[in-house]
Amino acid sequence: MSEARYTREQISNLAADVLEFYSNRQYPVKVLSITHNLDLQVFKTTFSRDGVSGMLKAQEAKIYVAESDGIRRQRFSIAHEIGHYILHYKGNIFAEKEEKKHISYRNNLSSMGFSIKEIEAIFFAANLLMPQDRVKELYEQRFSLYEIADFFQVSYTAMAHRFDFLGYD
Repeated sequence: MSEARYTREQISNLAADVLEFYSNRQYPVKVLSITHNLDLQVFKTTFSRDGVSGMLKAQEAKIYVAESDGIRRQRFSIAHEIGHYILHYKGNIFAEKEEKKHISYRNNLSSMGFSIKEIEAIFFAANLLMPQDRVKELYEQRFSLYEIADFFQVSYTAMAHRFDFLGYD
């Protein structure tokens, strides 16, 4: 397994930059607006491979999401593929970098974190859709996990993982 290319702090900062630059930190995050600003197109499709939730064809600037997934899962898949695009294809979008050919898939194994790139993309998506400072603020105001998931328009499962990662019960 290769070494991590980014620290958690770097990924959090990149996600915060994207939020600041492309969405003015409005919630729920408008992932389609971000993809539009990054010149990425998003398509809903049926994948021939079981369990695939999303795919990035970076050199074509296209993201595909499973049309059979619910909207909240699709939002996370789009954020995940934005993470791949920025972290593993474009590099820091706020500094010029050489482009490379890249195709990335998001599937059920991705959420288990089987590769460094997948872990980085998942962490980016979580920080983009559920920024730590905003989650903390809502948690401290005693909103329930379900209410916070609704606020961010993410699945209960994604919010539960975020709570667990941030050390909230």
